[in-house]
Order: sequence, then structure tokens, then C-alpha cells
Amino acid sequence: MKNIIRFITLSFFLTSFSLIAHPVIYKGGWVYQGSFMPMMNKMRVGYSMNSRFALVANSNWFQQLGDYRDYSLGVNTLLKRWLSQDAQGNLYAGVHAGQYRDNASEGSVINPFFMADWESRDHYTVFQSKGYLYDNKSVYDYTLRYGFAPFRAGMKDLQTWFILQAYYFEEQSREVLVTPMIRFFYRNVLWEAGYSTKGQSYLTLMIHY
Repeated sequence: MKNIIRFITLSFFLTSFSLIAHPVIYKGGWVYQGSFMPMMNKMRVGYSMNSRFALVANSNWFQQLGDYRDYSLGVNTLLKRWLSQDAQGNLYAGVHAGQYRDNASEGSVINPFFMADWESRDHYTVFQSKGYLYDNKSVYDYTLRYGFAPFRAGMKDLQTWFILQAYYFEEQSREVLVTPMIRFFYRNVLWEAGYSTKGQSYLTLMIHY
């Protein structure tokens, strides 16, 4: 009986945490996500048709990539989920298509997307990659994260996570951008703030409905 209660409780916490941290959430759920740095930002609005598929609208901007900006629509899907008594893992993929423009050209763009994560109530890791296929170019960025919770809090309480993020985008810089940050999660709102080793501020906001 203790194991059953433990499993149900942990599943509740993991599922609740994933509602706003994942590309696909519960059926009928809406998500807004925005990540902002001085020379780039990414924004997403998503609607989950069910627990496996979500419709998304995206906008990306990279100042150092010729003032590149795109707008796209697409689908994210949950490929696989592993759920245990202590943790869960997920594989996601998606493809988005739309229009881009920069200082030299404009036209169509395709954005393939992949994400893998593993998380418990105390630790989590994420790997994510997104492509920008346009103007006979194939450009990709990569994000790797590790985070841990210094203490456990209830779902109705403010939750705190410390996160270390490594980001690589060869078209912008041949160096890995490392950003320590702190994440706060309260009810249906998540926000992150950090400062990279290159002196760049970082802010993320997520809201789900």
C-alpha cells in the first residue's frame, strides 16, 4: 500500500510539473513560453489537442544572424514516456513551417524540433535541439540543462530549482554559452532568471491555462 501511495503521489507531482515545462501538456491546455536574451529571443504559444499532440505557433529572433526573425506554425508530439516510482522520462519531436526574413533575404523556413528529458522531484536533465532550414541553409542550436531542487515543496507552494544551462548555436558563436539560473514555479506560472558566463542576462516566462 505504501508503494501504491508513493507512486500516485510522485506521479501527481511529476505530471503537475510537466504541465508547463513540456512541449505537450494535458488535453485542452494552453501554454505561453518566452525566453529572452539581449541579442535573441524565442516565443511559443501552444494548444494541446490531447496528451500526445499540440498545435504551436512560434517566433524566433537572432540579432547576430543578420537580424534573422521567423514566424511558424506546427505540431509537437510526445513520442515516448517512461514512468516509474521515482522518476519519468520523455521523448518529444515536432516540425514547424513558416516565413523568415533577415538583412539579406526572406522566404520559407522549416523548424524541426527534438527534446529528451528525465526528471524526479529532486533532479532533472533536458537535451533539446531545433533546426532552421532556410535559404539553402541548415542551422541548428542545442541546449543541455541540469537542475536540482534544494528542497521539496507542495504543489500549492512556491517551488525553487537551481539550473545550469549550456547553449550552442554555431551560427552565432563557436563557443558554448553557459548560464546558471534560478527557476521559480508557482501554481500555473514558471519563471527563470540567470546571467551567463559571457555577461548576458537570461529570462524565461511560462504560463499555462
